[in-house]
Amino acid sequence: MHILITEDEPLLARFLAHGLQAAGYDTSIAGDGAEALAQIDAHEWDLVVLDLLLPGLDGFDVLAALAERERPPRVLVLSARQEVATRIAALDGGASDFLAKPFSFDELLARVRAQTREGPVRARPKERVSSLRLDDATREVQLADGRRVELSAREYDVLAYLLRTPGAVVSREQLLNAIWSYQFDPRSNVVDVCVGRLRRKLAGALEIDAVRGGGYRVLVGADAAWEGEGDGGAGSGGAADRGRAPVGASDRVDDREP
Repeated sequence: MHILITEDEPLLARFLAHGLQAAGYDTSIAGDGAEALAQIDAHEWDLVVLDLLLPGLDGFDVLAALAERERPPRVLVLSARQEVATRIAALDGGASDFLAKPFSFDELLARVRAQTREGPVRARPKERVSSLRLDDATREVQLADGRRVELSAREYDVLAYLLRTPGAVVSREQLLNAIWSYQFDPRSNVVDVCVGRLRRKLAGALEIDAVRGGGYRVLVGADAAWEGEGDGGAGSGGAADRGRAPVGASDRVDDREP
């Protein structure tokens, strides 16, 4: 597995490189965003460990540049910026995971293992031949037959996160970290409850599979497309169930609930 470490603090960069090499990974170091993009263009990487506070092109610039590529590598953001808004912006910008500094190296290794198990990010479709269409502006989902499904903010975020990597298993811990930002006990069933609501609302249009001991994955079969600002993402599902009653306000869940 090849990992590119993008970090402008030499001591930390060498610490990360030595630790990852001891765990069996091949590593290279980029000291700034421009160098990282050059190395990404020149080589295939299984994972990029990315600091946000970089000289010149910062981490968000790197994420924006990677979003334009056909097959971007997975990105694990490692940053001293711990505020919730920054974590959300990084994940929405294309990062696969976010770990705040200071951090436990054992936890970093666990997150690296989780990312490299999932394989490369799938290429995003250029055409909208989809059974689902996500609108980030209204946070609604439109089915193939034109019906709109109203989701709570958390339900929408979980669906969007799962659709980033169709077919790949996303752990409950990843969803809890990305969507709830550690506001709930990791032993909580909040993720399962939210996914259960999604399954009911999207029955017949999208299949979300529970993987024992692993998490959830969207079964590959069709595409999903994003509308509004920003780039789209690839998802999956089956044909819409045209006989099902429209999903509307009566199914909405207050976002203050888990």
